[in-house]
Amino acid sequence: MENQSKGKQSRLFQVRWELCIACGLCAQSCPKDAISFLWGKAEIDQNRCVRCGLCVKACPQGAIVEKVVIEAKALEKEVQSLQMQVEAILGRLDRLTGVK
Repeated sequence: MENQSKGKQSRLFQVRWELCIACGLCAQSCPKDAISFLWGKAEIDQNRCVRCGLCVKACPQGAIVEKVVIEAKALEKEVQSLQMQVEAILGRLDRLTGVK
């Protein structure tokens, strides 16, 4: 998928508030001061974030996760490709097992 949708996806980091204990380690690790606290939970300013991932490594709770955003057209193309691959595999299985 990486090769087919290269340039059509972007990364972002998101805080899972249910896991955040507001320890502050993520904010301390952030080189761009992109993490602040709102209602006792970490929040990432996506405009300041440089996607380095240091906050993910610093969080002892695993509360910060990386998300990959893929454009709809690229995702649709990837799904179609995977569907064709599945159909080909199922066809080979049918031939091997004699099922029609």
